[in-house]
Amino acid sequence: MGVPPDDFHLHTEDINMFGSSQRRWSERKGVMTMDTADPLLFWKIRAEVYRLLAGLFSDPPDDRLLGVMRHPGFLTEWPLGRGQPDVERGLARLAAVLPAVRPEELRREFWDLFGTLGPAAAPPWQSVYLDREGALMGEETLRVRALYARFGLEAEQALAVTDDHIAVQLAFLGELSRQTAECLEGGDEAGARELVDGQRECLEDHLLRWADRFVDKVEAASVTGFYAGVARMTLGLFRSDVLLLREWLTELAQT
Repeated sequence: MGVPPDDFHLHTEDINMFGSSQRRWSERKGVMTMDTADPLLFWKIRAEVYRLLAGLFSDPPDDRLLGVMRHPGFLTEWPLGRGQPDVERGLARLAAVLPAVRPEELRREFWDLFGTLGPAAAPPWQSVYLDREGALMGEETLRVRALYARFGLEAEQALAVTDDHIAVQLAFLGELSRQTAECLEGGDEAGARELVDGQRECLEDHLLRWADRFVDKVEAASVTGFYAGVARMTLGLFRSDVLLLREWLTELAQT
């Protein structure tokens, strides 16, 4: 399991279709959740969204990707986590900065925030926030690696992109979402349940234990506002998504 930036494609026509004809929002206990007429499409789109986010946290966007994000329907038809306050704040921030932001500005911001050319203003590694020593490749890194291994996956090693890097964890969520769609398509409900529980574990036991502190650092240091918007929206997606996955697992257990 790697994070190859050039392989991240968010298909705008699929997201627009998903947003306009395949979803409806209902409010339950004050939380916006998704009921969809096509669960298979939901899992496929969810995989694409997490792959996109993994790409944004592994490499700054180029002109091509910025062009996709500037598409009129990209933000207005964003399909996941709508109604969650952090998601809406992040999308609003992106809507304000996307028209004018330049790739060279984002390259500089990316390296200042997450890069290895100097001290990272917003370290993107779980171990920095949760290990007692705050060092890379510690106990937290090994815990994340063990989660990947349970599903037969491992991170491709690259400079400073260790298993607990946020981009790798996002890629893991995207891959398991893709596999969930395959299981549902093949009628393998037990396999789908195991994959969904793995995604819940990644969110609940890993990302949501440190993402709020990471996002605070991104927002404090983001000059353009682009990564402040991406990070805030991503945090909201985590918070919305874990509730959705718990609900999905509960419903499966009752059938």
